[in-house]
Amino acid sequence: MDREEAGPAAVASVGGVPLTAGDHVCALYRGHAERDQLLSPFFADGLRDGHICLLLAARNDGGAFSDAQAAELPSADGTPGHLQIKEPQESYLLNGTFDGDGMLDLLHTWSAGFRHEAGRFARLAADMSWAGPLVQPAFIQEVLRYETKATRWLRSNPLVGVCMYDLELFSGDLIVPMVKAHPKVWFGGRVVENPYCPAPGTESGPTARG
Repeated sequence: MDREEAGPAAVASVGGVPLTAGDHVCALYRGHAERDQLLSPFFADGLRDGHICLLLAARNDGGAFSDAQAAELPSADGTPGHLQIKEPQESYLLNGTFDGDGMLDLLHTWSAGFRHEAGRFARLAADMSWAGPLVQPAFIQEVLRYETKATRWLRSNPLVGVCMYDLELFSGDLIVPMVKAHPKVWFGGRVVENPYCPAPGTESGPTARG
């Protein structure tokens, strides 16, 4: 392949599969052990590379993840990278209920702090387990709208995002719409391009507030 035809350079990886800037991946895994096998190297590599890292953790799980991975993750004093952890009550459920536009506002505010820094890159992973008790048709539609808008946000910022959906927790009622909402899907060690996801610049739907 000619140099001019080569695709964009990889800036991160999940499950050993390279990702490029702006990627929005739906990662389908089974259980906490597989989740941590994906998250630990994703963040450890980011910290070593000096990336800003944000984990949107499951409820009551942020501290446990931080403690469990302390031996693998570079210390804050030894790397220019930084791992931030927010649990649902600090992010998705900030006001007690899920508000997709409100969540996008929080992400816009977070990315505004680094998007204009030359050479700065960030990576985000979101454990969606908090949504388990809330799944019903209206909620699924709201999450679908949010994920579509999140794709636009990711494509306009120097970062990659991975949304984590546990197949032991969620049924096809949620998984099928989420697969269709993400440009890329990780499952069983492979990332598959989603042909049904809108191309950049063609996504429909209202934009986030603010």
